[in-house]
Amino acid sequence: MPAYNEGAVIASSIQRVARALEGKDYEIVVVDDGSPDDTSARASQAAGENSRVRVICYQPNRGKGYALKQGFANATGELVAFLDADADLHPGQLLTLWDVMKREHADVVIGSKRHRDSKLNYPLARRVVSWGYFTMAHFLFGLPVHDTQTGIKLFRREVLEQVLPQLEIKGFAFDLELLVAIHLYGYSIAEAPVILDFGGGATPPLKLLAASLNVAVDTLRVFYRVSFWKWLSPSLSFKLWSLILILGIVVGSVSMGHLLNNFVVPAPFDALLNILLLRFLERTLRDAVLLGGGILLVVIAALQINKQIVAAFARKDREDFWRRK
Repeated sequence: MPAYNEGAVIASSIQRVARALEGKDYEIVVVDDGSPDDTSARASQAAGENSRVRVICYQPNRGKGYALKQGFANATGELVAFLDADADLHPGQLLTLWDVMKREHADVVIGSKRHRDSKLNYPLARRVVSWGYFTMAHFLFGLPVHDTQTGIKLFRREVLEQVLPQLEIKGFAFDLELLVAIHLYGYSIAEAPVILDFGGGATPPLKLLAASLNVAVDTLRVFYRVSFWKWLSPSLSFKLWSLILILGIVVGSVSMGHLLNNFVVPAPFDALLNILLLRFLERTLRDAVLLGGGILLVVIAALQINKQIVAAFARKDREDFWRRK
């Protein structure tokens, strides 16, 4: 349970987890991620009342990803769950994830807000951000999941032993980097419905925007790290010539459009060319639209080609894929 400034709820969250797992062989590892409030003291008090609870503390704040790594380093179970400490997700749902893991023989089960059976009390702004992030992550990585950020996940220990040492992100995009690595290593991921009651109130727009931008930047860092450019380690000259090639394709396409303008074609095809070459637009505007459209198509194609190359070259036994700097 990674916790930052959760002094108001951490004790009750620990108690809820203990009640949910009563009768099971469990341990609770709370990681106070450099909180300036009394999170550490309240968590330690709860640990004094339950021998199955341990509290890890450090300063300064290092981020959720770092906290989860520290938690796993101090966990001993064959199954390891990540659960947010803010009490938005009831810990009883860990048993739901365990049922899904057994039924589908999955290596990893994640809670998903986008599961058809999920029940959400969730602000509209966060829904929009969540959908936008899912769309970006799916487009960049092709993950076979519909939600990466919900704070409840269950893993077989061997998965985390294999993957965690390879990860670099310390912030909230850690969840995405973790699932991307798990997918590339060939482990199976299943999704489970969640009941989410967001109790944090409305997030100030500027704070939500800043957090979203930070996650987006980290997401692009993950993308660069797993892209075929990074894996192949091409030289600077190769990268420059590739960019020149792309630029040549676009410029050549526009030039071809100019050439075709001077050709006389049969009437049935003339109307089609008028549309494809945007002849109904003023020439300068038409060139700008063609150039912008060409660049957009090349970028989209490059991203999709990258995804296919990653899928082809990444294998469970290729540890160098993630370790390459």
